[in-house]
Amino acid sequence: MLITIPGRPVPAVRMTQKDKWKDSAKKYLTYKSVIGIIARQQCKFPTQQSVAVIVRAYLKGKTTLMGMDGDVDNYLKSALDGMNKIVFADDRQVVQAVVLKLPCQHEDEQRMEIEISIMEG
Repeated sequence: MLITIPGRPVPAVRMTQKDKWKDSAKKYLTYKSVIGIIARQQCKFPTQQSVAVIVRAYLKGKTTLMGMDGDVDNYLKSALDGMNKIVFADDRQVVQAVVLKLPCQHEDEQRMEIEISIMEG
């Protein structure tokens, strides 16, 4: 299954209860919801099997190649959090993950691609 989330990928942010109202946290929570909405369009029920995930974050920077991009682990976290209980029952089922930050030429090419594969055996 391949899920494509259009727009600039948003990495997960560290949050406490009162951080929920900060702009960066709001942006992340909205992005996580968008991932869930798009994932739900392709997945009728969460798998109970182990899965492998490949996350590709395509980014365009203003002054550098990818701009103020986040850490790869935070892009993975936003992808997994957005798909939790939708694509898989629990993100503990992810037994393999690859995360790539890739440059793109134009802002309208920015996106996150999430590829999910069921692990056999």
